[in-house]
Amino acid sequence: MKGQKEAIIVATVSAAIPLMFWVSAAAISLIVLRKGWAQGLAVLFWAVLPASAWLVLKNDPTPILVIAGSAILAYILRTTVSWTYTLFSGVVLGLVISWLMPLLLADVLKLFVDMGHQFLDQIAAQTGNEVTAKLKEILPGIFSGVLASAHLLAIIASLILGRWWQSLLYNPGGFKTEFHQLILPKTLAVPLFFVMAFGGELNPALLSWIPILAIPFMIAGIALVHGVVGKKKMSVHWLVAFYVSIFFIGPYLSLLIILMASLDSIFDFRARIKT
Repeated sequence: MKGQKEAIIVATVSAAIPLMFWVSAAAISLIVLRKGWAQGLAVLFWAVLPASAWLVLKNDPTPILVIAGSAILAYILRTTVSWTYTLFSGVVLGLVISWLMPLLLADVLKLFVDMGHQFLDQIAAQTGNEVTAKLKEILPGIFSGVLASAHLLAIIASLILGRWWQSLLYNPGGFKTEFHQLILPKTLAVPLFFVMAFGGELNPALLSWIPILAIPFMIAGIALVHGVVGKKKMSVHWLVAFYVSIFFIGPYLSLLIILMASLDSIFDFRARIKT
């Protein structure tokens, strides 16, 4: 934040270093959030150069997707001052990335699809050939959605880091308050939850949307946990235990987090807690 030259150096160098693109994405997010799109775009231009090199030379689109995606969502957050708009804009971005996956990560996608076909072939005797044939048809879409959701999660995590940095520098404690109050509006959360729960039965193509739609619910669920711990003035050890649980039983706990975030959009559990 000292100057544009320093920002360009940090964003460009971190984009060039393997597995450090998230630092570049968070730094650009911070600049967009604090100084606006024009100055952020100038830094983004230089960071995109090494990120593009990763795409061209190593066939790795992740750096450029995460860096550009974080900048876009940072602009939306700065403009709307709403995590709700930002998260659901992220869903749209995730769907676009899902559409790009067969082009950008064709080899990785093919590997996942082949593994899925092998698994379905093993259980064909129990499920029936007709069922497995239908599943095989939609596997590319499902895995495209999974890969896109992983990229979207990295984009939002980088944005959160940039927002946290902004709070530390210019508004201490502001991000904590903002994050603890994050809740999805029921007008959006309820219908999207039903799409995740039952959309696949109506149209199998909607199965590819589920991993992407789950991201806002995951973020809102994590915010719910932080908000409850903060309101009840519970020890930070509860948060440590929560994140350790995500690491070890993530898939099972994720379903509970999504459900709780959906219910919270209706009942607002934090508002019912007496302090």
